[in-house]
Amino acid sequence: MARRSLLLTGLAGVAVVVSQVHLAYVLGDRHPNIICLQLSFSAERYWGILGAWGAEGLQAYRRHFAADFVHLCIYALFGHVLATRGGLFPDCDTRASSRLACLLPLTALFDLAENLLQLRLLAGPFGVPSVIIPLSGLCSSVKWMLVLVFAVWVGKRLLDKYGLAGRPSR
Repeated sequence: MARRSLLLTGLAGVAVVVSQVHLAYVLGDRHPNIICLQLSFSAERYWGILGAWGAEGLQAYRRHFAADFVHLCIYALFGHVLATRGGLFPDCDTRASSRLACLLPLTALFDLAENLLQLRLLAGPFGVPSVIIPLSGLCSSVKWMLVLVFAVWVGKRLLDKYGLAGRPSR
């Protein structure tokens, strides 16, 4: 059975926010933004975005990976803690809690694959077409889809729990 710990859940949530803010600081205000880069499937689009960022943006992008590897561990842990200790599910619903608990760790695996592919790309010559670009875009697409599924599921649980969805709370 899952034990509830709002303190642990809150600390994990704060860690995610601090980590995300740090990543935003490291990357700075880039246009197009990093999500556009992550969801690039063509070499022209990918290298075009990095070119638009200039040398400073490219350097910031390279620097962000150290923090991003830590961030993916933090948000994976947050997802697990929220699902198992956040009180989203009745104690008898361990199956749903376990499924939700796996979503962000699974997301982190796709994020890890995306990062490793990106680093491989950046280690080579600038502007070269590569099959790595669409593979990285696919990993990123799955990552963002899983984040969306997690957020919707948590949102639904909160609406159900607090009776905001027109049904009695559980």
